[in-house]
Amino acid sequence: KADSFDAVLCRFALMLFPNPTLALAEMHRVVKPMRKVTVMVWSTAEKNPFHGLPLQVVRDIGNLPAPASGQPGMFSLSGEGVLAAVYKQAGFSDVAIHAAALRRKFASLQDAIQTMKCSMAVLQDLMAKLSEADQARAWEQIEKAMSQFVGPSGFDAPGEALIGVGTK
Repeated sequence: KADSFDAVLCRFALMLFPNPTLALAEMHRVVKPMRKVTVMVWSTAEKNPFHGLPLQVVRDIGNLPAPASGQPGMFSLSGEGVLAAVYKQAGFSDVAIHAAALRRKFASLQDAIQTMKCSMAVLQDLMAKLSEADQARAWEQIEKAMSQFVGPSGFDAPGEALIGVGTK
């Protein structure tokens, strides 16, 4: 129902919608006037090596392309001004985009790799396109690339999210 929510929150999902502008427009429709819609999306692959490096390794080994511009994907709203433009196209005013630093911490490199294997659906989908031998090679290269984030307190990789806020 239109104008029925005090706020709308969307955490790490908007970039996966086939049409993020339409999704935000629906959020705009259901939030009350003068209220906020806040989303969190991933920043660039370079600023999120926990996700970006493994995806790049698998794409390189399998000669697989990154999602085309405008297609859903983990980093599809990370470009300069992209998220703000989607908000404005959806009808929001007072749009603000904030970068927020985050950390991916695990007790060990093996724990980090296990989390990748179990919870990164996009990585699992790409891995499924590789032969068993290439999958093994990819995991070796991923582990090697991720080892740079191992220190005395375990695995600790930097990351960045973008937090978008718009007012109806």
